[in-house]
Amino acid sequence: MNNLKRLFAATRPGFFTASLLPVLLGAAEARRLGSVFHPGYLLLTLMAVLFFHAGMNVLNDYCDYRNNTDNINKTALPPFTGGSGLIQSGQITPAGTLLFAVILLLGGSALGFYLAFKVSFLLFFIGGVGLLSGVFYSAPPLFFAGRGLGELVVGLDFGLLTVLGSFIVQAGGVAAEPVFASLPLSLLISAILYMNEFPDVEADRACGKFNLVVRLGPERAVQGFYVIILSAYLTLIGGILLGYLPGLYLLGLLSAPLAIGAAFILGANREAGPGLVPGIKLLLLAHISCGVLLVIGSLLVR
Repeated sequence: MNNLKRLFAATRPGFFTASLLPVLLGAAEARRLGSVFHPGYLLLTLMAVLFFHAGMNVLNDYCDYRNNTDNINKTALPPFTGGSGLIQSGQITPAGTLLFAVILLLGGSALGFYLAFKVSFLLFFIGGVGLLSGVFYSAPPLFFAGRGLGELVVGLDFGLLTVLGSFIVQAGGVAAEPVFASLPLSLLISAILYMNEFPDVEADRACGKFNLVVRLGPERAVQGFYVIILSAYLTLIGGILLGYLPGLYLLGLLSAPLAIGAAFILGANREAGPGLVPGIKLLLLAHISCGVLLVIGSLLVR
């Protein structure tokens, strides 16, 4: 593997839909509410969010190397859990990983500053909260992932904050509609992280990474997963009933069978062996299909 391929693999690009879809949804919501569409700003937003997402993934690899989590993990289910594994295999040095993370985060910050100056200073707040919470998801001293707050942080960063930030870029201000639109994606991406914690639970516990699955234990954590999935679709229905979202957003419910299938698989594989992999794939598809269907629903509204 040459250097460029190695660096690209370190960003874990298979999960980039988690940040791309909320950007598209925020822009679609701005268009639905009557804002003029700015394709150039949308492209810059996508680039900024991708830089941030990639940088946070790489930083997570470095921090999980430093706290020993990925080094001792013998039950990971790559490529879904356990990080990229590139440090452990000697393909990238820890110092090189940290430098790459800093470069990516600086690139995202530069694009974010430009958009904030051009569009709205609200983006300084949105971007600043997203950047700091994303960095301290993995990094000390806050280390949200180890304090049972990582799931909340990921849901906010790759749901609410990204949708709202993308909306502001297009509309220049805030509104309640994109907040409600973001909630299903916020909860589904939290569910993905939550499910991916099951295979890593022993390594996480041994290294002091006390996420929600470690804190609850597999039995109660499965029940928690059901609550997150149910909440994702109830917030969608609630947003429609309250009048903040159009009826066409019911298209998002078509992704529910995938999420329910993932829940059944987790219930049968709570010890997180290889049998969990189909469930992880179904949940990823549920998130992607829900995001795509919500964007389509928004664009179809006249």
